[in-house]
Amino acid sequence: MKRFAYIAAGVLIVGGVFWTMVSSLEDEPSGRDEPPAVIMRAPDGFEVEDFGPAAFETVAAALRDNRGERVGIRFVDNGDAVIVLADRAGRRIVEMRASRAGTIVERTWAGETDQRLAWAADNGNLDAPGLPPATGKNLYH
Repeated sequence: MKRFAYIAAGVLIVGGVFWTMVSSLEDEPSGRDEPPAVIMRAPDGFEVEDFGPAAFETVAAALRDNRGERVGIRFVDNGDAVIVLADRAGRRIVEMRASRAGTIVERTWAGETDQRLAWAADNGNLDAPGLPPATGKNLYH
């Protein structure tokens, strides 16, 4: 009988410790609840509008319709913080994307800014057929 009492007490103690650990984990914020741990900023001279969560097609259409020389949109795409800049004077589009892990990737599409934005508004990407692909790099701070 003593043996049963020791086993029962052990099970209760281990179960209590396990329950405490699991319940404390549920109270901690998950990675999805926190913003990316990076700060992105558009270069000086760009008019950047905040959209919040948005589809890339919506962002591209808004940039296409905005006839400014150096315009951009900051938005959230599947948890990534994104800034897309349309530089009509420089004939390029730049996308800076910060993942939740903290990596910032910059991609640049050169030439035919308006044609790329029109394509992206319909197709969800800036890789318009017949135009050069993007160049990319990781940005480290």
